[in-house]
Amino acid sequence: MSARRKHIPLKAQLHAALYQLGFEPHEVDLDHAPALALRPWDEAAQDTVPPASDPRFLIWRPRADHKVKTFGPGGEKRITSAGGDIHAIAHTRRAAKKQEAFRKRLLAKAEGEPPPETKKRKRPIQSRGFGNQPRPFPNQRKDKRS
Repeated sequence: MSARRKHIPLKAQLHAALYQLGFEPHEVDLDHAPALALRPWDEAAQDTVPPASDPRFLIWRPRADHKVKTFGPGGEKRITSAGGDIHAIAHTRRAAKKQEAFRKRLLAKAEGEPPPETKKRKRPIQSRGFGNQPRPFPNQRKDKRS
């Protein structure tokens, strides 16, 4: 008989740890907190700050909770993404584009270049038309109107 034990695979170790924490391995997801797209980028390290694989910023969440964190309270129904990571990521991208356009306009103005053309209305706003029909007063009874 050999005194040497077989190596326990990392997957089996992980599943054992999840069972001890009260999770079923197929019912949980590993979540980045904060989301990777919301982390600043470090050019020197060519990675996010904190690094993407830093175990201090990886959290095991039940699958339903992970979907709410990612997609917002609407979850899979995708009624709204407000409050979720994808909403925050989209907002950050929109804000960055607007900020970059603003910087370009300021630099062009400082260098004396003409401002870029803005979008103009293609047609004037339609004025409100009043019909020729008499309108009844809202609080007047029908039998008193004449």
